[in-house]
Amino acid sequence: MKQSVANETVRAIIDASSAILLYKAGLLDAYCRMIQLMMTRSVFAEVTVPQQCGADAIGHLSGQRPGIVVLDDPRHPDCHESVADIGRLHRGERDTLLHYLNGAARFVVIDDGKAVRVCRRQDIPHINALLVPKLLYFAQRLSMDQIDHYFFRLCSLGRYSDHVVDWAKRCSANQLEFFLSQ
Repeated sequence: MKQSVANETVRAIIDASSAILLYKAGLLDAYCRMIQLMMTRSVFAEVTVPQQCGADAIGHLSGQRPGIVVLDDPRHPDCHESVADIGRLHRGERDTLLHYLNGAARFVVIDDGKAVRVCRRQDIPHINALLVPKLLYFAQRLSMDQIDHYFFRLCSLGRYSDHVVDWAKRCSANQLEFFLSQ
């Protein structure tokens, strides 16, 4: 499944809920330094509503390198069987997955339950925000003490099932290799 080329910058596209969770946990900037993080224009509009938590900081990251790359509206991929499935999602998640199908990123960071189910049905590689501390740890950007802190913070901010939390705690670098930068 590994599709990387030596020294390739890993690109991921993120939805609004994941971006907000990572911002609130204090991990968004660190994650942007590890990979090239992108979001759709509709997601960017959602996370930068004035007076909302993180709006200014996330807006500022869009002008930085490393930071967040804001993408134009996606085109609908020609004759892709998953378009109807994706079309039932809210605009931000729909645009995120359409950009993935158009080749914008290697994988999706998404925490919306309905969109995660679409990713599973359509074999779209994805992670949730809860796995970002593990990725940063495996990339030697966080210590074990830090990973525990951020993991606890994300669990308190997000809505994760016991099964998802247990798997995230146990997963290994090999299981997340596809999502790590090269």
